[in-house]
Amino acid sequence: MALEVNIHVSRLRRFQPFQPDSAELIYEQTDPNEPSFRVATLSYLEQLIEVPETRLIVLTGDAGHGKTSLCARLLEELGRTPAEAAEAVRLLGDASAPAAYTKAGRPLSLLVDLSALETDPASELLVKLLDSPDDGVAIVCANEGHLRSSVAADESGRVKVITQTLEAGIEHGTVANADLTVHVINLNYQSVAPDAAGGLVDWAVHTWGADRRRWRACQRCDARAVCPIFANHQALADDGRGTERQAAFRHVFSTAELTGAVVTTRQALALTAHSISGGLVCEDVHKRYRRDDLDRSWQFPYLYHQALFGDRLTPQKRRQVPAFQAIRRLDPGRTALRWVDDTLDAETANASFLPPVPSGDEGSPKSRTAAQRESELLRSAIVFLRRLDYFEGTRHNRLSRLGLESGDEFLAVNKGTREGLVRVRDALLRGLEAVQGVHRAGDSPDFLVLDPAFFSHRSRAAVIAKRIQGKSVEIVSQNQQWIATGTLQPHLPLAVEWASRSVYVRLPGADGSVVPVQLDLMRFELLIRWAAGLSSRGQHEAEIRSLTSALAALAPNAGVDDDIGVLVGGERRTLTIDVGDRIRSGGA
Repeated sequence: MALEVNIHVSRLRRFQPFQPDSAELIYEQTDPNEPSFRVATLSYLEQLIEVPETRLIVLTGDAGHGKTSLCARLLEELGRTPAEAAEAVRLLGDASAPAAYTKAGRPLSLLVDLSALETDPASELLVKLLDSPDDGVAIVCANEGHLRSSVAADESGRVKVITQTLEAGIEHGTVANADLTVHVINLNYQSVAPDAAGGLVDWAVHTWGADRRRWRACQRCDARAVCPIFANHQALADDGRGTERQAAFRHVFSTAELTGAVVTTRQALALTAHSISGGLVCEDVHKRYRRDDLDRSWQFPYLYHQALFGDRLTPQKRRQVPAFQAIRRLDPGRTALRWVDDTLDAETANASFLPPVPSGDEGSPKSRTAAQRESELLRSAIVFLRRLDYFEGTRHNRLSRLGLESGDEFLAVNKGTREGLVRVRDALLRGLEAVQGVHRAGDSPDFLVLDPAFFSHRSRAAVIAKRIQGKSVEIVSQNQQWIATGTLQPHLPLAVEWASRSVYVRLPGADGSVVPVQLDLMRFELLIRWAAGLSSRGQHEAEIRSLTSALAALAPNAGVDDDIGVLVGGERRTLTIDVGDRIRSGGA
């Protein structure tokens, strides 16, 4: 045998934007014949273009969601070969002529990048596409910022329906305007690890990491015994534990999305490719092998459960894939749990390669440098073993291992589980009081909203703007919130790879209105911890400002009562303006 180069590993490198030869992250640079993941949006588009009323479909969202790729795949569904679809996107993607015809014979125009046009020409083209000739239908791909500026530039106001439909989708979960002529699909709601199994991450980790057909060349390679890339494949393809490891991999991505991160298709593929390859190519392993074919000390940081967190990348390289920040914030290697740490043992760890660990045979360190080196070795070994245990362990308490103690309660609310909902509601209300600087003893049945003027002043006394009974507060999922706003059937979950990523605290406002406070998993966790006494105002100032801004909507515009509720030292009191402008104080 000899040293082999696996072209699949070389291709994985091209998905990583921090690599000099990256080329698979932009549709125009990809191989159109390479198999890709079929998203739910493609099926939705197939149905939508056949609806007679449809005139304009806008795909919006951050760069990297695969908008151009969706258009190409749609052309393939309409009869073009992958190569022909790629050519049509290149030549006809400016909506200059129909790129295809629907099954009903309607001309289909594509504008694959609205951002390629300046604001005024983009606005004019949107107006033109609203009235597609010959009963045609048009698809426009645009990031939200340029879309809004282009709509605003239209003096006639005709294309304002686009942003109105976009905003209605955010508030109500809809995708179409009233007469069903304009549809806006917000791909920022698309999930790479959706509630239903079989999302993009599932596909990528199985196809790239576990499919043995792509790794046949490695079976013939002399360096396979010391290769961390091949070890990653073997771990993910293992008949006994491979499926559980893939599920744990997926769970990290789904949790990152629950905490508020928007992980695009491009970012998910980049992280998955980096994790499976460890950021290496075959030639890197061959150099090490030629140097010492028995050395097994260098491989451990390149194993998939370590590479996923990007430790070996510089901060500049990690910033090229924003999802790294969300993933690293959930690093199980930096979460200390006694019931986990007590079971960690390097000698029994199920890993192909292990980091060096301090040896007890050498005795105590003889110098500060030696002590620091031993401390660093121990820290590195613990981080490695915690991460390994997350992927090797059971599904039990996975969210706790990622530092989210209240994750199970969040998921229960999202699933509509009623059990324990009152306890969760009360804890969230105590957390919202803590955001305002209110800390009351006991289990109060009400919720206090301070006057907004006192949100940023932590004095001993504050004016109470509103008092709400806890029993009138609802905790609902994203879908339930949309239904509560009057949408009988939210279509957005049907139009994208859907994951319910928010819960809402519905607080009664003035005149029967409701003030919804949106919480992702991170804010949910913070509120529960603040309710329990956590103090972290400086670290989470942005979240606090956002929450207090939402609560400010509950404060009445003007008071008509001579009684003023105040909070003094955590106790509620009443100030009354008596005859002669005399102020009297009493208990609650």
